[in-house]
Amino acid sequence: MENIVHTPEIWVKTFGDFGIFYQGKKISAPLERSKKLMDMAEYLVTNQNRAVPKDELYELLWPNEESSNPRNALKTLIHRFRMLLVQGGAPDGLEFILVRHGTCQWNPGLDFGVDAFIFDALQNEAAAETDLQRQKELLKQAAALYQGRFLNESEIWMVAPSTYYHSCFLRAVYQLCDLLRSHGTPEEIIEVCRPALLVDELDETINRELILALVAADHVQEANSHYNHITELYYNRLGVQVSEELREVYRHLADNEQAVNLDVDEICNSLEENASTDGAYVCEYSIFRDLYRIEARSLERYGGRMFLALITITDAHLQVPPLSTLGKTMDLLLEVIKHCLRKGDIVARYSPAQYIALLPTVTLETGEQVLQRIRRAYRKQYPKSRVVLSCKLRPLRPLEREGFGSLAPETAPVP
Repeated sequence: MENIVHTPEIWVKTFGDFGIFYQGKKISAPLERSKKLMDMAEYLVTNQNRAVPKDELYELLWPNEESSNPRNALKTLIHRFRMLLVQGGAPDGLEFILVRHGTCQWNPGLDFGVDAFIFDALQNEAAAETDLQRQKELLKQAAALYQGRFLNESEIWMVAPSTYYHSCFLRAVYQLCDLLRSHGTPEEIIEVCRPALLVDELDETINRELILALVAADHVQEANSHYNHITELYYNRLGVQVSEELREVYRHLADNEQAVNLDVDEICNSLEENASTDGAYVCEYSIFRDLYRIEARSLERYGGRMFLALITITDAHLQVPPLSTLGKTMDLLLEVIKHCLRKGDIVARYSPAQYIALLPTVTLETGEQVLQRIRRAYRKQYPKSRVVLSCKLRPLRPLEREGFGSLAPETAPVP
């Protein structure tokens, strides 16, 4: 694979952002002041294997403009392109664009490489490779080359290749994780997944692979932390919960936290919470659901009273606020809820715009006072916030009558 491992004199970067480098130095910075110059360079690099008709290039660069002399406008643009590359550090006289017979073409005689095309070559070789170690190395090289969407999809014509390359990238990462599970280590999977998530932090498969690898590498607390991070990210960025498959992974994390241990005192110590922790206990919804069912069983057997609170934020029209502001608002609200509740209270996020809380040892009256305290504290701390806080309170029912279906979003704010 001489053509792949060879370090070319000229390197063109298309993943994440566009850049032309000569002997390791970026020479395209002066082009960035002109969108037309960048568009022309990107289009010619992408279509390097053919001579692009000048009319096609003119239509791309001046789609809604008429010129009495379009060829002269293009000629001027190409001249500026050459001069600015020299200004950026390219050798004088090095021809990047060939103009002949009514066409323009990226000079195929240059010693150059393009990350997108080398990415393709690496993937193709990996697909044909039978040696697993060699296949693993090729896929690692391909994944490392991909540093973001192809040319950032700044033009319509870039969308199709961008989608193609992103799909190829994800496929390479998935395949690499599969290989490393059977012919590698959890640490290697972690090394693959972390940079991949910098490119696509919402990809659920890569997040799941990372969490499983962290658990396998005995980094269970970090796995828990990452799960909580991705859960919040899905709520705040997409307005949805993570999939049941990912939640199932989280439910099994506890199985990996401890090896067999016969020392009861040590186990007790490991279970103890930091004494300095104040406010309500915050957990993931699946954990909250289990705790709810435990409390419902206790009520069935021993009696007593416990209330369930649902706290919802909406805009003035009783709609879910925009995702652009929802995440931050929910974070601020959670801090208020935590400090207004007691250590024995339990809180979880129920939906993108709702928190649910379990309040033991309260009456209906004191429970309503708690919700009023949360509402007043939020308004006092964030007086400029335009969201409406709506609250609903109901007694916890014994297990035989348990039903989460009634926990619908509140449709009107507490007066």
